[in-house]
Amino acid sequence: MKRLALLVLIVLAELAGTSMAQGSKIDLLLVDETESLQASLMVQVYARALQETGLFNLEAKIVRVRSSYDDPLGVNPTDKKYELIVIVPKGIEDGSVPQIWLITKPIGPQTRPELLKALALIRQQVDQGSGGLFKALTVMDDAILGIFATIFERNGWLK
Repeated sequence: MKRLALLVLIVLAELAGTSMAQGSKIDLLLVDETESLQASLMVQVYARALQETGLFNLEAKIVRVRSSYDDPLGVNPTDKKYELIVIVPKGIEDGSVPQIWLITKPIGPQTRPELLKALALIRQQVDQGSGGLFKALTVMDDAILGIFATIFERNGWLK
């Protein structure tokens, strides 16, 4: 838990001072799977820092899952779709999943430059902010994230 607190504080400081050229904003859904009040508050502070970069149209969901590998969203009951879904998995609290997951459609030539820059920024800040204890992974880094991307697209969450 102390590692998560340190990560959040350092990433917040670095993200707050970061800005990118204004293009169109990235629709981002932040999914908080953490269970403790302390961890959820830290995720909320992290969300605020992301919002303050000016890069994102950010929405957040607090969800309960049995496992970090359960689908945290189910079927989308709205028409709102997101370009980026950031999951703070349940396992980050006990260290069983020392990652923050950045879910997008597969990254390729069609990927907007703004999204690529935002992914690189988040990855860099999570790595630096945690002293390498946590990583921010994309669909290109881990097959499970590709599976989540497929599920989220079929269920109407990813655009």
